[in-house]
Amino acid sequence: MTTMLNRSSKFGAKKYKHIFIGVAISILLSCTFLNLFQLTNSSSGDHAGIATTPSQMDEFMIHPPPHSTKIAAGNHAPGKKINKIKTLVTTHLPAVLGDSRNIKGHYQNYLGPSWKRLVEENRRNTGRETVLPDFFIACVDDGCDRIDKDLCTPLPMANNEAGTIDKQMLRNFLVNDRHDTNRMLCYYAQVPERKNQDYVFIHSLNFLEMEPFTSILDVGYYDYILRTDADALLFPGLLNLAPSGSGWIGAGEYGEEGLTDHIVRHFSETLLGSKLGKPLRSATASPSMQSTFYIHTSVFQKFVSTLIMATNTLYWQAFDRKKGGPEGMCANLGKFLNMADRYENITRQLMGRQCGWPLWHKGVASLYGTRIAADYVLDNLTVTPALDALATSMNSVDRSIYETIQVHLLVTKKIYNEHSPDVNICTMQTETIRRLRSSIARNAGSLKPWSDTLLNAMETISNSTSMVPKTIHHETAAVFLKLFREQHGCNWTHPNELWVDENLTQHDDNTKVVTVESYEAVLKEIEWSNKKAAMFQKDYETKVEYEKEYDSLIHRPIVKETLKFFCSGCAFSDKASCGSRKSYFVTEKHKLRSIAHLYVMKSHPQCVREKAKKYSVSLDAFCGNCKFLGSEITCSARLTYLMTTYYMEEEDSKESLLENGYCKDPEYVQKARS
Repeated sequence: MTTMLNRSSKFGAKKYKHIFIGVAISILLSCTFLNLFQLTNSSSGDHAGIATTPSQMDEFMIHPPPHSTKIAAGNHAPGKKINKIKTLVTTHLPAVLGDSRNIKGHYQNYLGPSWKRLVEENRRNTGRETVLPDFFIACVDDGCDRIDKDLCTPLPMANNEAGTIDKQMLRNFLVNDRHDTNRMLCYYAQVPERKNQDYVFIHSLNFLEMEPFTSILDVGYYDYILRTDADALLFPGLLNLAPSGSGWIGAGEYGEEGLTDHIVRHFSETLLGSKLGKPLRSATASPSMQSTFYIHTSVFQKFVSTLIMATNTLYWQAFDRKKGGPEGMCANLGKFLNMADRYENITRQLMGRQCGWPLWHKGVASLYGTRIAADYVLDNLTVTPALDALATSMNSVDRSIYETIQVHLLVTKKIYNEHSPDVNICTMQTETIRRLRSSIARNAGSLKPWSDTLLNAMETISNSTSMVPKTIHHETAAVFLKLFREQHGCNWTHPNELWVDENLTQHDDNTKVVTVESYEAVLKEIEWSNKKAAMFQKDYETKVEYEKEYDSLIHRPIVKETLKFFCSGCAFSDKASCGSRKSYFVTEKHKLRSIAHLYVMKSHPQCVREKAKKYSVSLDAFCGNCKFLGSEITCSARLTYLMTTYYMEEEDSKESLLENGYCKDPEYVQKARS
């Protein structure tokens, strides 16, 4: 029996061995023919290596490619093993002084807080994340002062006169000192701007060719670099969508379809042909794209150098109004470009056309430079709606925040910058949003498609009693709604909570007090109302309406309650009290006496009590004939001394004396006790 079993086993093994070999050969041949078929289809035509249709892009983004498609991911540097794509998100933060475009405000309102939310709130399951991002901010001068130092740390750099980078120190910071392999680092460094740069947007690219960024690349830790503008929001897709190939670029309109592509290609060939070589695809092969790029580090430096070179060349030579005769090239693009030999139809369409958006606009030279760099450097390119979402109408469709890496507030930010609602957003949220929609429709019609999307989502948030969908429309609307409310000092923790007396905390003795932060919120709301009144000097009815609002705000009970935190008798300086500083704001700064203490408290923390006074001191308790500290000096004389020496108001001087236990009328105290 044993022999028969052994023989049977041997026979069976031989039999199945032949079957196995046959199946393996069949699979191998099938894979070979499949690969040849895919290669033939992907390389045919001008669309090789590009995700070109919306369906292709959506499918690609929703189902990230497997790890096998990554280019040497995670194998660049020694240290703790991190089995994820390692991405560096980076942006440029200009100096505050002279920042006419308020780019620094963009970082504070949008990009910075979105990174913080990503780190603190959006990491649901680190084990399932496919990307581990870090964040590097290149800041200029005092722009660095506004970075959240609790979240971001200065980049360790060598302290020497040459300003060189200690790469071992840098490697330790990025790799060896990262005790938690899921930790997302945020770090920054001061980077000077290159001089003699007329094109302001080039500064947001130049730092990518400068220290310390070049040394960060040299360390070889990161797989991909994601460069974004500051007027953007980061979403959890950054953690979940693994990039592949040469790189990804955000989708969105960048010109007139079928025309701008050819103008870009014409200038890239005539002005840069000898430096760039041959393009990787035809002029119209790549889908329309925006400015955010997510590039593999193996080609990043070449991509950036091409982008900067192309941008500068176009800016200085492709919009020259002195070329092409008296009219200049921008007066008649068709006549100047004369592409009839290759594209007669294009030349005919350009005849009589002038430079300007969306056809050919000097202000977006870097956008055209991005297109050139993509077409000449990135052989395996994906144009994706997961980047630059909401930037243009082409990429404005709502989508999950887990399928979105970045929202670019290219147009949407104007809703906050130019059309912020009034203080009623705090108490009549839905009605105020509807009024804002009507106002934008009347006064800024071109903004309406973006405002409708955002304001509709705001209404959903305001009226919903349950959790709203986690989509980019709703999450972006929540960001703007928070900004609107913060602008007026509303409390964001509850949609209908306002700093008014009925919401003050009740104490056991039935006295109402406010939190120490309240005075800042109250002042912010008052200042905004005053600013609105000043803005409508020519519109009498609106001006009167805001003046009434302002008057009602400064007479609210809560304004008086904030006085309990104001320490009139505290030392403002060696020679002045906080009460005298309040008088200064009244006489010199022309602030109303009823709110002057708010300005003092905001500017001078030493004038703010740690705890509110439990009881207000009645000035009726002041005794002018009483002796000050048992001396021969009367309290009236001491009162005069305070008023003349420290320029304090009579009321503040009395309050200061009474608070410190001086000059209290014994009869009044006895009467109060009984």
